[in-house]
Amino acid sequence: MSLTVLYKDITTVEADAIVNSSNPELIGHAGVDEILHALGGPEFEAECDEKRGLLQPGEAIWTNAYNIPAKLMIHTYIPRYEGGQKGEAAILRSCYRSSLELADQLGCRSVAFPLIASGTMGFPIPKALEIAVISITEYLRIYTDMEVYLVIYGEAAKRIARSMQGDLDVYIKGSLKPAGPEDTKSLEELIAERSESFVDMLYRYMDEKGISKPSQLYKDACLSKSAFSKLVSGGVAKPSIETVVGLSFALKLSYEEAVPFFSAAGIALSSSSKYDIIVTYFLKHRIYDIWEFNEQILKYGYSRLIGAEK
Repeated sequence: MSLTVLYKDITTVEADAIVNSSNPELIGHAGVDEILHALGGPEFEAECDEKRGLLQPGEAIWTNAYNIPAKLMIHTYIPRYEGGQKGEAAILRSCYRSSLELADQLGCRSVAFPLIASGTMGFPIPKALEIAVISITEYLRIYTDMEVYLVIYGEAAKRIARSMQGDLDVYIKGSLKPAGPEDTKSLEELIAERSESFVDMLYRYMDEKGISKPSQLYKDACLSKSAFSKLVSGGVAKPSIETVVGLSFALKLSYEEAVPFFSAAGIALSSSSKYDIIVTYFLKHRIYDIWEFNEQILKYGYSRLIGAEK
């Protein structure tokens, strides 16, 4: 598995699939989307006609690529950026996730992404780049050994990406390197080496979920104000699993989003622990009711309740 950043025209990239930042009507409206439609030809347009209106924000559908070097084209859609107040970051993460899941379902061994939403949709390039790299590496680390290319085009995007290249390389290498038996570093050392701390990830998820008031978050997570302040100020060496579960529920994280969140806290969910199995079940089924979770924990003999005094 790998993620490679390329500086070239995505229409020339030979991959099993290329991703097109499209629109619900699958009509080439501007930028790379317009170019791909022009290259695809009449058969491509006819197939797009059959699927018009099916594409929703954050989702992905596919067509054949016809006259383009790739075998397939995956279309994904994010609305225009409006200051980040309408959940644009979360939708963008979903675009990458949905596209990768679809590529896996289609049996693709390689896929090329543009820097989605950074052109005519107006998403800030540095943030778009950060979301792209994190979304792709998190997926690759857990689910697939696909070859993924992030294709940067346009002088402004190239300039910003190249200025961040060193940090990107370090992050990608660190995220995708499998942990081998020869790795003798302590848990604390491994956590310290992460490019994104637990608190940084917490704030990023708050931003992506459109949560602007910390008070609402810690109340929904059944945390006291003092406990939350101590956590984000660095006064807690390692958050408890109850705290991380509560925050995951309050943020309404998917299982895939929660795995790196737990990892950043130094917690690995295990299939050998009933407690962890219950956590996993709730996350995978997107059940975020803390009181229902506590009832299940008690039912199976655990007393580590979210929101309980410690």
